[in-house]
Amino acid sequence: MADSKYGKYIISNPMVADPDSSQGEGIKGVTFPNEIFMNASLVKGCPMLVDIGWHFTIPDPDPVELTHFHDFDTVLCFVGSDPKNPSNLGAELEMQLGDEKHMLTRTCAIFIPKGLDHCPLIHRSVDRPYLQIGFAIYDKDQTQ
Repeated sequence: MADSKYGKYIISNPMVADPDSSQGEGIKGVTFPNEIFMNASLVKGCPMLVDIGWHFTIPDPDPVELTHFHDFDTVLCFVGSDPKNPSNLGAELEMQLGDEKHMLTRTCAIFIPKGLDHCPLIHRSVDRPYLQIGFAIYDKDQTQ
């Protein structure tokens, strides 16, 4: 597809990047390290980041990320994998947003405004794999 005019915009081989993980390397039960499917390094001029990862079981260690914040807006999506009931996440997750704890059990998207403390994301149970997708819009000169 790279020979076509617009094929350069289709990314099927992600960039594997060191995650912004509090735990470092060697995390089991998740796609690790992060798989970046879209950013300015992959598609020149792209102002956004798309990070996609599978969670197969409770990660070891858990949580993967401790409380942190970003200087940009973020959207996190948690997507169940049951084709007969896609709204069922197949997991029970505890997500911290600011000073609030939220239990996630359904497919959902979370808007995290820049500067909002978020995480840890604690896995209470994982009955079947789920997909986690992160989206962020950066300044167009930023690559990660």
